[in-house]
Amino acid sequence: MDKTFNKVRFSDYKGKYDENIKERMELSPESIDIETMRANLYGYTFTKGYTDGVIPDELLMDYWEEHQTIKECEDLAVLDFQDIFEEDHADDVYFDVSPQERLILETIDSTGDGKTPETALCVIDVHQEYEYIARVIRLFGLNLIRQSVSNGIDCLELKDHNGHVEKVYFDIKRRFEVGYLAKFSTSDAPET
Repeated sequence: MDKTFNKVRFSDYKGKYDENIKERMELSPESIDIETMRANLYGYTFTKGYTDGVIPDELLMDYWEEHQTIKECEDLAVLDFQDIFEEDHADDVYFDVSPQERLILETIDSTGDGKTPETALCVIDVHQEYEYIARVIRLFGLNLIRQSVSNGIDCLELKDHNGHVEKVYFDIKRRFEVGYLAKFSTSDAPET
């Protein structure tokens, strides 16, 4: 059964970024549905911060991963070490991603599957591509052999140890719409 994706129409999210989303994600990420997260993620692209190239912590999976690690270290003080080593973590699909990371992943997944340019995963920054790949595709044994951008679709070609090449497509058009290339000198600009 083919999954239906909800492609992003950025104009639907103009003015919908909630400055309090970080607090909500901190206190009760399970109370935030995908559409609310889409409004925050894609709505952020209409802010001055986004135009200036700033991505706030609450929209970065790496922030929540680090935040979770700090929390887990604090929790270790009250746990018995024997209990920790006896736990079976082999079935963890996302390597124990935090609820916040899962929310961002599911939001990006709602936009496509990344298998073709037409079903490219919509991200708001190139950094999100690498966060996504690290958690979903798990870069273990994969090498990035090529990255190219055409019409706002970023194609990453990854090669495994057997020589098999997999392409993953990300829609980064919004980044270009707000002047991404103008922030680079011509020698630093990504391929187009």
